[in-house]
Amino acid sequence: MSPPEVSGKTACRRTAADGLFPDTDSVVKNFRNVKSDIIRYNLYGIFVSLWKPKTYRTMKFFIDTANLEQIRKAHELGVLDGVTTNPSLMAKENIRGTENCNRHYVEICNIVEGDVSAEVIATDFEGMVREGEALAALHPRIVVKLPCTAAGIRAVKYFAAKDIRTNCTLVFSVGQALLAAKAGATYVSPFVGRLDDISEDGVALVAHIVKVYRTYGYKTQVLAASIRHTQHIIQCLDAGADVATCPLAAIEGLLRHPMTNSGLEKFLADHARLNT
Repeated sequence: MSPPEVSGKTACRRTAADGLFPDTDSVVKNFRNVKSDIIRYNLYGIFVSLWKPKTYRTMKFFIDTANLEQIRKAHELGVLDGVTTNPSLMAKENIRGTENCNRHYVEICNIVEGDVSAEVIATDFEGMVREGEALAALHPRIVVKLPCTAAGIRAVKYFAAKDIRTNCTLVFSVGQALLAAKAGATYVSPFVGRLDDISEDGVALVAHIVKVYRTYGYKTQVLAASIRHTQHIIQCLDAGADVATCPLAAIEGLLRHPMTNSGLEKFLADHARLNT
């Protein structure tokens, strides 16, 4: 005797009862619930993204010099955010001896309203700590500048634990920048011009460091250093650098455009023609 014919839906229910397949009604119901959840969470994500206020960043201008006259001139422009120095720049101004160097750093701090990087001379950890603590005590705006060496990274970590700000300098690779950020550096200084001098791409390094820091949420600011000309500033701006430290000539170069000069001359000539 052959079994009675049953509909497909009834068969599915029987096999579901037997534990072979799920009931079609429950499958449809669960699918609708999942679809509803997906839509709900997507709408929530859209709402959060629209509601969350966007944060806008701006690139800061530091001047890379120890010359007080140039620092004052850049400050008078109203766009200066800080100063970076190094032993070579101090020597260029013929500043000798620890006492004279410290006095000069304080003079710079009294001109500007932003951070002033002052570099240690020591190459060993203990010496860096000793010199760095003395520099940090000179003025609240002082940022202790340390080379990206094993001892320098140790010193960055030491100062970070004491809430003393640091600038990890002489950075020429993403790996070095990573170590500086993990140690807690306030700034990291990749050298753009010096890499360009040996046919490498200094701006590309800046962009790579910025990408890594954004991806992993590092708070260290990328300070593009060894800026040689105005185009370097624009390229570092495009690369997303937090800071560009430049000579005064490069900053002033941003002002220059022949159309600005010719336009101003035309305006003044038209005014003079009707008013004299």
